[in-house]
Amino acid sequence: MRWTARLRLLLGVLLVLGIVAVATYHLNETRGRVVSSSAQVLGQDLTIGAPYGGLVLDRRVDVGTQVHQGEPLFVVDSATLSLARSTGARLPAATQVDAQGHLVVQATADGTVTAVKAEPGSTVQPGDQLAVLQRVDTLYVEAHFTLTPQQYARVPEKAAVQVQLPDGSTLDGTADEVHVTTVDGKAEAVATVTSPQLDAKGGLVAAGAPVTAELELRNDGWVTRTGDRVRALLDRVPALIGRIGR
Repeated sequence: MRWTARLRLLLGVLLVLGIVAVATYHLNETRGRVVSSSAQVLGQDLTIGAPYGGLVLDRRVDVGTQVHQGEPLFVVDSATLSLARSTGARLPAATQVDAQGHLVVQATADGTVTAVKAEPGSTVQPGDQLAVLQRVDTLYVEAHFTLTPQQYARVPEKAAVQVQLPDGSTLDGTADEVHVTTVDGKAEAVATVTSPQLDAKGGLVAAGAPVTAELELRNDGWVTRTGDRVRALLDRVPALIGRIGR
């Protein structure tokens, strides 16, 4: 056999081995992830209520309006407020009285208005909802996973989770809590996933948005260890080339 034929044979064998190695590594990585059966963005909601009944005169916000704590939301003409003030009653928190003696209901925290329950001209009773406020920096993902016993045993503490948003972009998160129930021999896991990138989206991600979550399982096999060593070696290649070039 000529040396050129031997070289082609050697290159062919190396190519086949490379393809098998890549396929094996990809299969190992795929088995190390579980995709959620369902997932959505949630947040802490605050209900803005009417401490006194009366006629709504003005609404200062709409759905989607971002507000700061203490910002005026509604103005209410309340006879019961006037009566309460005449007896020396103190104003409830997050309220004030304007120059005309009307009740001004304020935001109780920084956040985004997600629902408006009262309109100018409507009458409200004490305790009625005026609006719902989604508090800032409280967004998280609730993700549901169906796991085999073997997969559940490989769920690490504070597992890494990749979340795909409705616009196709992805962000990295952490499963802070995982609650599990067993159904038909499988673990039904509900994970609470947090990520600072959710709130960093600047209002582009809202509570209730459907997402896809991918839970990373612990991989301790020889394929993973070998892959980690290869990646570490490749990371050192640029530095080695730089030294050789000096």
